Parts: sequence; C-alpha cells; structure tokens
Amino acid sequence: MRLLTNENKSYAINQIPDKVDDIRYCVLDYSNQNDVDYYFLPLIFLESFYSPCIDIRIGPYNVQMPLDWSVIIGDMNLGDLEIMPLIYLMDKDFDVFCFNPVKGYMPKFHKLEIINTWPDVKWYFPKLKNGHLLAVPLEDGENPLCAFFIKDVGKIPDHLDIRKMF
Repeated sequence: MRLLTNENKSYAINQIPDKVDDIRYCVLDYSNQNDVDYYFLPLIFLESFYSPCIDIRIGPYNVQMPLDWSVIIGDMNLGDLEIMPLIYLMDKDFDVFCFNPVKGYMPKFHKLEIINTWPDVKWYFPKLKNGHLLAVPLEDGENPLCAFFIKDVGKIPDHLDIRKMF
C-alpha cells in the first residue's frame, strides 16, 4: 500500500515504521460537493485491520486493495465518473480514473483487470473522514500516477463531476 506525499512521492506503508517524520498524504475531499479539492493531511493515526484482498491491474500497474473498498471509474470520451465497489468489478470492462493531483493536468483512464483475491491480509491505512478518497500511487518514485479509492461511500454522490477534480 502506498500514499502520495506532499513532496509528490510514493510512500509505502506496508508496515508501521519505528519513527515517522512529518508525513502528509493526499486525499480528494468530496465531503462538500460545492468545494471539491485535494488536501494533504498529516499522517497521525494508522488503523490496522484484516480484510480480504484483491490484486488488480490498472493499465500497466499492479496494486493490492481491500476487497470491500471502492474505486473511481470513468469513461474518457464521456467524462462521467462513478464510484464502484471493487467486488463488483470482476469480469467487467471498466476504466479507472488516474491522475496526479500535484503536477498532473490531464487525467488518464486505464483498464482495470482483476488478477487474484486473497482471504486475509493485514492492512495499514490512514484514518479517513467521510467523503475523503485516498490517492493511491500506482508506481514508486516521484510524480506517480494515482488512482482514488474509498472505504465508506455514504456521503458521496453516485456520479462525480470531473470538472471539479482539476
């Protein structure tokens, strides 16, 4: 699992580090639909839990996520974005909305493919507020392309306005 830092770098949090400097991670705040924006929040608390895992390929990138999370999908030609649970994406043809919120100016849409599922994996995630979508880098290093995932979609509309994401 990776986080996008305010230095526009990918930061791995597969295990709890012994010492943590001032790390800030990126979220897309969709809690107020009239004021959608990207924020870098301080990494204060990591929650740890066990959950089934799904290995997915987004374009040329591989990523693992908890099976009960959702991802932003869309159509490059229409610009409509939706939040879709990962569990419903098996054997379906969807494109994932990918964007770097720091230096990106054009989104990319990559095909999503389910590779495998696992019954129980230990996860470390920052505690997210309602309406926050986590920017998950798809690659290591600087200026990574990100996909956006969310655990609880309760306060998010069914369709997202792509114009508010830039």
